[in-house]
Amino acid sequence: MGTLSNDLRTLSQEAYVYLYPLVTMDLSRRQATNVEAGKRPGFGPPNAFHHLREFPPADFRAVVRPNFDTLYSNLWLDLTHGPVLLHVPDTDDRYYMLPLLDMWTEVFATIGKRTTGTGAGDYLVVGPDYEGDLMEFYDDLPEDVALIVAPTPHVWAIGRIQTNGVADYPAVHAVQDGFSVRALGDRPPFEIDPAADTRTEPLRLADALSAVDLFSYATRLLDVNPPHLTDFSVLARIGSLGIVPGEDFDPGQFDEAELAEIEAGATRGRELLSTAQATLGTVADGWMLYRDTMGVYGNFYLKRAVVTLVGLGANPVEDAIYPLLLTDADGQAVTGDHDYVLHFDADDLPPAAAFWSVTMYDAEGFQAANALDRFALGDRDDLRYGADGSLDLYLQHESPGPEREPNWLPAPRGPLGVTMRLYAPLPEALDGRWVPPALRRV
Repeated sequence: MGTLSNDLRTLSQEAYVYLYPLVTMDLSRRQATNVEAGKRPGFGPPNAFHHLREFPPADFRAVVRPNFDTLYSNLWLDLTHGPVLLHVPDTDDRYYMLPLLDMWTEVFATIGKRTTGTGAGDYLVVGPDYEGDLMEFYDDLPEDVALIVAPTPHVWAIGRIQTNGVADYPAVHAVQDGFSVRALGDRPPFEIDPAADTRTEPLRLADALSAVDLFSYATRLLDVNPPHLTDFSVLARIGSLGIVPGEDFDPGQFDEAELAEIEAGATRGRELLSTAQATLGTVADGWMLYRDTMGVYGNFYLKRAVVTLVGLGANPVEDAIYPLLLTDADGQAVTGDHDYVLHFDADDLPPAAAFWSVTMYDAEGFQAANALDRFALGDRDDLRYGADGSLDLYLQHESPGPEREPNWLPAPRGPLGVTMRLYAPLPEALDGRWVPPALRRV
């Protein structure tokens, strides 16, 4: 029989994996909100929408693997001083989603076409510890308003609105302008913290924290962001380290050798997040698919931390899945030095109730400049289908010729990163009956 490990290194590793998403989320919140409105696209004070009005340009490097299917509308809610009233407009059947994430990175509510429809709607969002009488706001509320109780006092809402190319911008901007949020009740004005780092990537800030700094930061956050009800067991274990909600973390309780063990455990946790990426999904025909435990993780703390590292703000799979290309049909790395064809039979096109796309990135996950200024192709593009309804997409550096150019996804030289996206995927995409076809070298 094995022996249960309660040594400092093991407990520190468990604590790191459990707390990493909470700390990274708060660093992201501080960075996003401590910017004057209008100074930086997508950033600005809480309780107000901040819109991205266009697709990222070729030289955009702020976020890895950006999509070219939707325009974003970012919103951080601050519920510490009372509820807010969130309004979404009638999108005239246009697909959109507005997932609400708690500070543990979990999606606890999604507003949008799949769930609430595309008509106008109003939502009263209340923090977990609100003790006021909501009736005091009765005169300020619309007649039909839905109540959403947030698990944490800060909430990240990430709006994604279907955008059918650059020519579609005006229609999408009109939808964005229809979003609104209003803080209710008396509250102090938001003041920008000049000490907040608004430029360094939050992942880099989190990675730079020592175990003591990260655990100290996390215990302060635990005091205001309630752990989930099912977190009793992990809290019981890491309580041995002095990580207890409502209490400060005291490194002085450990001697130098013990602190070294705690640091070693955090380092091991950090390394685990990188190595586990390859084992938490399913590989089929050269594609890595994450079809479960996304956006809502329960007690799968490792999965939650890994997704925080590689794609903070992930959606539940019912809203979107993102197959990631690892190799070609022969198991070889995909590179822009070769030409490839992605062939879909007529009855095997990506099954999505909303829409689908394939996006080209370089090895680091960034788009690369090309003659067509084209970074993605999908079912909303003017693609050329075969007489039998099949579809061939050409992934290569040079143009495949005028006849095939509508189906050409330009590739940079060198190693490639290719991501498929299915919005509102159908059941066969979620249960494994459908997987993307293998990419074939020609």
